[in-house]
Amino acid sequence: MAIYIETIATNRYAPEGSGGINLYSTGEEGGSGLTIGQLAIAVSCASAASYETQSVLKMNMMTSGAMILDEASQWMESIANGSANWSKAKSFLTGTLGVPSSTLPDGIDTYKKRMEAVSAMKAKVDALAQSQQQDMIDLQTLVNRRDVAFSTSSNIVRAFGTSARDNAANF
Repeated sequence: MAIYIETIATNRYAPEGSGGINLYSTGEEGGSGLTIGQLAIAVSCASAASYETQSVLKMNMMTSGAMILDEASQWMESIANGSANWSKAKSFLTGTLGVPSSTLPDGIDTYKKRMEAVSAMKAKVDALAQSQQQDMIDLQTLVNRRDVAFSTSSNIVRAFGTSARDNAANF
């Protein structure tokens, strides 16, 4: 299958931080003279780069969430067995996890109070874990989209090579 290449003028084809492409008709006013194929590759690469950036941001966010879950697990264990420094644990629960202080006991000196603290914490930990699962799905979607964009670029380059080879064989 041969691809017909038409030259067009553009003022920009891979704008940084934007997915927009500005096209102008060819004519005497000039331009950079990109081919449709070059433009398609530029769009695919810009799209892939955007998905890559979003993937990295999502991974960083997930790393932070995983660290909070690990710390929460450690606090939960130390609260449950009564060995936690309650003022530090309460500070983590209210500050980092967002557990309302009104739902927390005034101390963890009894089994009942420790279980109240653990159950108040459990709801927030469960919500954070569920959010982590959704973030993993979102990350997989971004990676798949990035792969499609790179694959599109690769297929375009392959088609150009085939087209050029066929054209050369015709001469």
